Amino acid sequence: MADDPSANIRTFTHHCFNGICHCDWRITLQDCEESTAMYYVNIINIIVSALCAILGIGLLIHRVGMKGHTIWSPAGVGNGILRPKPVDCSLIFFVLFGILRMITSLVLVTNVGAGNLLGRSVLYELPWSIGLGGITIYLLGVSQAIAQSNSTSGWLPSPAVMDIAGFMTMILPALVGISMTIAAGVMIDKDSYTAELLIRINYGIWFLWTGGVGNAVFFAGVRLVRILKSHHRKLRQGSNDAAVKAGIMKIQVAIAGFAICLWIFALVLLLYGSLRDLIMRNTVGSIFLGVGWSLTASITVLVMELSIIFSPNTSKNAALRSKKSTEGSTGIDSSSMYSTQPDREIGAGSTMGAFTATFQNDDEAIMNALKENSQTVSQGFSPKGFRQSIKQSKNNFFSFSGRHSKRRLSNASSQMELTSHDLR
Repeated sequence: MADDPSANIRTFTHHCFNGICHCDWRITLQDCEESTAMYYVNIINIIVSALCAILGIGLLIHRVGMKGHTIWSPAGVGNGILRPKPVDCSLIFFVLFGILRMITSLVLVTNVGAGNLLGRSVLYELPWSIGLGGITIYLLGVSQAIAQSNSTSGWLPSPAVMDIAGFMTMILPALVGISMTIAAGVMIDKDSYTAELLIRINYGIWFLWTGGVGNAVFFAGVRLVRILKSHHRKLRQGSNDAAVKAGIMKIQVAIAGFAICLWIFALVLLLYGSLRDLIMRNTVGSIFLGVGWSLTASITVLVMELSIIFSPNTSKNAALRSKKSTEGSTGIDSSSMYSTQPDREIGAGSTMGAFTATFQNDDEAIMNALKENSQTVSQGFSPKGFRQSIKQSKNNFFSFSGRHSKRRLSNASSQMELTSHDLR
């Protein structure tokens, strides 16, 4: 197409002016100024997405198959129906996301099914629905626990309302996005202007979805980290203090990564939806947007998975330790995990072992930590104090700096709660 100097062509996939063609690199990389750059971007995405899928499968095998984790907590009266385990359940979505993103890039690089624009359009959009679903599942897993244990503060609605909001957040983005994509794909050959309009509307809706979920993830994460830091300050200093800090840092990495990824994605969608024609005419701008769109999500998932795997000390990393070895090395049974007696100094690794012996039920550990916080809030809650605590939590989200009040002797359950969050 670019070889004809007199060509001025406008199609859904190509915009050509004076023989210079620009392509919609979402569904084709052929015969355009962006071909070479976006080819290598997709090669990088194949590698990163493959790593995401492989690491995710390995983590699921280790955590679910070998350590006995479950991906879902049983529903109960007043507990809600949507009770996913944040990490393990979201890993399933991220594995599917990585596989589909890898397939999408392979199709573009090899130019398989070049004439099937509808199929390519659906294939490109489907992974994003699954990726957003994985982050939403992570948010729901944390939010349900907070809603069940912290309702006295009025910070979150009831579990029933969370169920309704969760179902809508999980289903509607995929339903609307795929429906709009199919409609646009059907109209590509009949009326390219209508097809472009449908794509613009679709990305406008997705801008609202991703931006909203990004804000929810951030503020829920701020709240959770504030609660965990409060419990951390109650622990006495010891050999495991650095490991506990590292555990909270893992949560910060996940929350910050998810929020930033969603905000970037929302911005990209807004720009592409509103300025598609201008972007397609600008080679540098189109490639820049394509790099951010193609790689941000995959890199975020990879960082999240690596944060689960690596720890300053692998002997204290619950992701790399089996349940059997943990229980055997500590000699502490599950009933002692909820004891209110002061900790006993029984060895260098005993406290950490007490934390991790019940990591099988992640949400239950979250609940225990949040219930104590809820009781504190209900005993001395005031709107002014609550606003001050939220303001302080935002300021302290990314740091451990500052003076802490004198620590009291911690109990076994509060210690267990923190380390159970080591990989949340």
